Amino acid sequence: MARNGWKALSGGLVRLLSSRRRYPEGARQKAPRILAIVPQGPSRLLLQAISRDAGWALTLAETPPSLTSGRQPDVPPIIIYDRELSPLHWREIVGFLAKTSPRPCLILLSPNSDANLWDELQRLGGSDILRTPVSRDNLVWAVKRAWQLWHHQEHVRTALPNTLCSPTR
Repeated sequence: MARNGWKALSGGLVRLLSSRRRYPEGARQKAPRILAIVPQGPSRLLLQAISRDAGWALTLAETPPSLTSGRQPDVPPIIIYDRELSPLHWREIVGFLAKTSPRPCLILLSPNSDANLWDELQRLGGSDILRTPVSRDNLVWAVKRAWQLWHHQEHVRTALPNTLCSPTR
């Protein structure tokens, strides 16, 4: 009897938590917000065409947000960053963007990818690597996966009561 009671209680708790989801402002958008830091060229044109077709809220830039300002920039949920923009400093930029809150999903565009680059990107806080030149299917798939990952992260982050994170007296 106690076993059935526990199952009923845990099932009710799961239903309660799932019905009280609190999303941050803008998280309920159906279209992902994307910041693409890419140079002029085929990747940028492909991003523009897909975002028009898919209804993505795309912002294009050729330089990363200012890393020296004292305040944290408004970082969208998904960032696409072309590694070739700063071959020597891409690590610092990826690391900085991964430390923002809430943490964005960062997709790195690179002409080559191997296990070492993948491990380094994961260690720095990035989400995925796409080889350039980027194909339409791979780009759409990577953005969909990043959008789902971001929603999952936000759901987990907002589902925990604040009392669990604050120190007790």
